[in-house]
Amino acid sequence: MSLPDQFRKFPSHWKVLPFSQAVRDATSGNEKIQKGEYLDSGDFPVVDQGQSLYGGFTNNHDSICKSELPTIVFGDHTRAFKYIEEPFALGADGAKVLEPLVQLDKKFLFHYLKQLRIEAAGYSRHFKFLKQAYVPVPSLHEQKRIATILDKADAIRRKRQQAIQLADEFLRAVFLDMFGDPVTNPMGWEVKPLGDVIKLSSGNGLAAKEMDLNGSYPVYGGNGVNGRHSEYMFKDPKLVIGRVGAYCGAIHITEPFSWITDNALYVKECLQDVNMHYLAQLLDISNLNQYAGKAAQPLVSGSRIYPLEMMFPPVKAQFEFESIKARYIATNKAFDKEQIEVNDLLLSLSQKAFLGELF
Repeated sequence: MSLPDQFRKFPSHWKVLPFSQAVRDATSGNEKIQKGEYLDSGDFPVVDQGQSLYGGFTNNHDSICKSELPTIVFGDHTRAFKYIEEPFALGADGAKVLEPLVQLDKKFLFHYLKQLRIEAAGYSRHFKFLKQAYVPVPSLHEQKRIATILDKADAIRRKRQQAIQLADEFLRAVFLDMFGDPVTNPMGWEVKPLGDVIKLSSGNGLAAKEMDLNGSYPVYGGNGVNGRHSEYMFKDPKLVIGRVGAYCGAIHITEPFSWITDNALYVKECLQDVNMHYLAQLLDISNLNQYAGKAAQPLVSGSRIYPLEMMFPPVKAQFEFESIKARYIATNKAFDKEQIEVNDLLLSLSQKAFLGELF
């Protein structure tokens, strides 16, 4: 069998199979939970294609995924792989369940799939690229040995990630302490329709083939930075709102000199004085996804969220929050740097593992 260059790395004594002969898509026949039906807590987690392990919860026992646990879930739009060990329900829109067709340790398969370089195609489906891969099938003993080594390395990465999540929770707690819950507005701040304060616009389309991996400028979509480009749309930072799909309602603030795709909205104009960092935290806590359209794909638009009554304390207080956030960002950069280093080390270790270089 003639393999593409990128799959000629495996040791000669390993069996190598086309993806379709090694792994099957076991998604069909499973009930899926729509985003608007997610609960904050419940009997079973909902696993969707988002970056978090769980998107929410459900009490619907009939929706439990039929695959034998543990199992692997792939995000068709996001390219995220998840290893799930407890009963769960599938979230709608792009979550695929993968099961081995041959003698493959599922944790070994998970680590192998996770280190593949799958071409980014924006908010498109990526399973077609995954199906072009080849899968190594060494002896089961060797699979388990590799999986154990990579598990230990991944545990370090998860601990770093937990530290970053705790930092994010701290910022949210600071906001709530300063301003109170936006839903109940216990401090009695002035309330205005969001559309009286800002105007939104959609970003410009940019196909994956038009991106430049070596470009100087980050490209933002609903999931944050998803590529680079040789041109930019804006010199100044912009507040971005995920417009469609898995990242509908996600909030980001761009770097200076950036591009924003049409998978996201951005604040085009402020009609009244408002601090961008206050507004970003306010919108994040307000969970804009709940106001999305309930069509095949969730969709947030200006017309849906402009009428929302939002609390706006004095601008001076908003800038005080930005000052605290600036210190948080400075501290968080150290976490980010360490996390990048850990991720790079794990990727390097994974690549060596699948070259047969772990002894």
